[in-house]
Amino acid sequence: MWTGVSISARPSAELISLAKLKRRLVVEHSDDDDLLADFLREAIARIDGPDGIGVAMMRQTWRKSMDRFPSCIVLPGAPVVGVKSIKYIDVEGMEQTLDASLYRVDVDSEPARVTPVQGACWPAILCTLGAVKVEYDLGAETADKVPADLIAAACLLTAHRYAHRGVVGETSALPFGVQWILDAHNRCTVAA
Repeated sequence: MWTGVSISARPSAELISLAKLKRRLVVEHSDDDDLLADFLREAIARIDGPDGIGVAMMRQTWRKSMDRFPSCIVLPGAPVVGVKSIKYIDVEGMEQTLDASLYRVDVDSEPARVTPVQGACWPAILCTLGAVKVEYDLGAETADKVPADLIAAACLLTAHRYAHRGVVGETSALPFGVQWILDAHNRCTVAA
């Protein structure tokens, strides 16, 4: 989890359909459809986004809020596909949107970075909390572009939760395979 990073637009497409999830879990009845859908949402929330492992599985928009412009803006999360906007509070206290021609976005590095174009510098801002806000897009456009092991981890977490739904007062560790997958994709250790 990173300070000052939040989701401003959640994914509109689903990672996996309930029907496909049920086939993977070999659930042949519809009695628990609502429960399975809830468990799947919980599993995705544990993996996805800045509160998960720092990976955006499906296309979504994150916002990074800062008190000032650093020399290089580091965009936590992966995979970053582009910057939507950079907004800032100018010295007069008015919100402005920085023209995209004044900055360069490097989505090929991880974490992605934003700097002023050569010969330019960041604009003067009001000295206040959250004076700079960067909105950027991350994640795959369609589920078939999401790493298969992350989808498997979401399904395994759902299956684990479904199998242990009656257990009260006892916490069970994540299945080893799930932890291994999540550790391999974890981006929250990258400095932001």
